[in-house]
Amino acid sequence: KQWYQRRVREAVVSTQSTGTLPHTMRTLLFAVILATAAHATLYTIEVYTANRANAETDSDIFISLLGKKADSTGHKLDRAWYNDFNRNAIDKYSINVDKNIGALKCIQLTNAGFDAWLPLKVIVTPEGDREYYFYNVDGDLVSSDPKDNAVTTLKMCSQGTETYYITTRTSTEYGSWTDNIWPRIKITGNAGSTETGYLNNRHNNDFKKGEDDTFTVPGMKFVGKIKCIEVDVDGADKWKFDYIEIHCDRYRSPFYFQNEDNTWLSTDLKEGENHLKLC
Repeated sequence: KQWYQRRVREAVVSTQSTGTLPHTMRTLLFAVILATAAHATLYTIEVYTANRANAETDSDIFISLLGKKADSTGHKLDRAWYNDFNRNAIDKYSINVDKNIGALKCIQLTNAGFDAWLPLKVIVTPEGDREYYFYNVDGDLVSSDPKDNAVTTLKMCSQGTETYYITTRTSTEYGSWTDNIWPRIKITGNAGSTETGYLNNRHNNDFKKGEDDTFTVPGMKFVGKIKCIEVDVDGADKWKFDYIEIHCDRYRSPFYFQNEDNTWLSTDLKEGENHLKLC
């Protein structure tokens, strides 16, 4: 590598003095370019911003890719003449990484500004590889402003390759339906735990009176036979469900979790609980 770099520098000096690049130097420079391109990997990135009030941002957002062998940091996510990261939007980017970082493990999102942002999830597809899913499992805001009660950098890690299907049945009791509640679910089985981000069907009004809503969540860890679920909620409303049913591609038989105590969920503890565990 150092020999290549030295010869390229010599080629640059020769070009500056003579105005032309010798044939051998042109061949060498072309070989260097090919060698660099051979080690470059194209990553396609899809960023989902949450469908909540004030979830959008005008701040500069950067992504770092954390692999098994190395990291590639500080890639700005931006498209010219385009307003990125609007509420409920999907923004797509392409990044070339000129080194082998190995299998993708985690990503980090950094907000360089003071305009808070709420990412929902990120899907990263390395060229020639599968899709990797990264969920904002704690519902964290991302901002550099210490007043925002947020994190400056959000780390999200890939959990697995299993797809879970989660169906909620909203109660028919008066006031139990809502359009301003944001549940997240932790699924625990005999082989471990896995966590969703916010359950949200884009362009759909979820959690209506007496209706079923099904959420498809790929890129999860296979937890085996499901033992318990834990439901956390954010938002400015209350919600009551009758049951939650979960199954996955490997276990087609559904697991049902009944809300036997008729517990209301809300961030306002005068209205209900913000955390509910069912086993």
